[in-house]
Amino acid sequence: MQILGVVALDGGAFAEARRQLEASNAARPNAVTFNMIGVAAGRMGDASGARAAFSRAGELGLAEGWRNLGISEKGEAQIAAFTRALALSADDAVSHAGLAQAYEGRHDLARAREHGEAALCLDANNGVARLTLARVLMREKDFAGAEAMATLLAQSPRANAELRVQALGLIGDARDRRDDAHGAFEAFTAANQLSLSTHGAWLNATERLYHPESVRKIADAVAGLDVSNWSAPDGVRDPVFLIGFPRSGTTLLDQILSSHSGIVCLEESEHFGDALSDVITERGRALAPGSLSEDDLARVRESYWRRVDAPTGAIVVDKFPLNIVVLPLIKRVFPNAKIIFALRDPRDVVLSCFQQRFTINAAMAQFLELQWAGAYYDQVMGLFELCRARLGLDLHQVRYEDVVADLEGGARGLCAFLGVGFEPAMLDYRSTALKRDIATPSARQVIEPLYKRSVERWRRYEEELRPVLPMLAPWAERYGYAP
Repeated sequence: MQILGVVALDGGAFAEARRQLEASNAARPNAVTFNMIGVAAGRMGDASGARAAFSRAGELGLAEGWRNLGISEKGEAQIAAFTRALALSADDAVSHAGLAQAYEGRHDLARAREHGEAALCLDANNGVARLTLARVLMREKDFAGAEAMATLLAQSPRANAELRVQALGLIGDARDRRDDAHGAFEAFTAANQLSLSTHGAWLNATERLYHPESVRKIADAVAGLDVSNWSAPDGVRDPVFLIGFPRSGTTLLDQILSSHSGIVCLEESEHFGDALSDVITERGRALAPGSLSEDDLARVRESYWRRVDAPTGAIVVDKFPLNIVVLPLIKRVFPNAKIIFALRDPRDVVLSCFQQRFTINAAMAQFLELQWAGAYYDQVMGLFELCRARLGLDLHQVRYEDVVADLEGGARGLCAFLGVGFEPAMLDYRSTALKRDIATPSARQVIEPLYKRSVERWRRYEEELRPVLPMLAPWAERYGYAP
């Protein structure tokens, strides 16, 4: 049965592989079989089943079990799993590299360097270790060293495309910090073109909620909506939605709000979109808020709060920037919800989106070409302004530049909007950020003291941005930014 399971696993028949392997283990349990069960479960999307199987393999003495658990975990659980793998196999380069990456994500640069260097001593071609060491050098402000380290990875024939994309992006970051805007833009462009070569199919995923085609259809629906009779039954609990175009400062606001004792900010995820898809399976209805029945709405609310599982009594802030696209649906499901809208100079936003290495989906794929990024900003913000005009939103707008200039003023404004007292701890948001696992491109930036180098950064790239400036200029003027 184990042999049949291995054959099925190699052939991609993961459900059959799992069945055969579990049957084999029932007769004679062993660590290797548990590890393969974990692989099959993971490929099937059963994260908890994979976690349990990998843990059992590790407990039975298989270092690979702990290593695989570390690869699938994050935060302290990831560190614990890789540490246990190394206790069984001290020369495991993959576990050293995994620990390096995990420690860097936890801002422990000394340990990140220690394990990254150990990994490279054992395997000079370990791309994860090399990428992590380049990030450590960036954070230590050795920009030339970071570029050199990342260049070795970007040029490595053994590195996969995703690692090379990350390396090219780091080269761009290092050049940016050395005031080489032209060279930085070249590196960002190369990273995006490589990413596009492997993820281009997302451009055709028109069925996805955040794809430009869906944004257009939602905007068409909003133009004809009458929300005057939209209401919720008494006792409905409303989250606060923190939205904004990506790279507009939502992560900074998240950390400021999370530092308040009465506020809980959710880990960034599609909580609302997933709750909606649990109930509304017909795409046309998901794009037409007016078509949802009271039963639909009750079921979406129930699914949302089941997913969120937030403590009773706290103000729950759901930070997901592109919930800006589903504002009409948020208004339908939670008509009394408060909305915090993060705003930043459109030219800085589009530049930042172009240079970031996001996990690619139907929305993030729009940032792989500069003109697509500009067009997506224009489209999404057009929808937002239509929603602002027609939906009667309870909305508080926060400019990134104002928060950078006056942190306490921005924090007090948020508190007044949410109806809570200001707490001085909100000004020490960096301490909050250091304790959290932040899964956004801003994770390393938000632990730094407030800085102004990102304000009007676009001016250094004015020549490169010239193709999209005419599209963005009206938005900059509308929001009061200098030409």
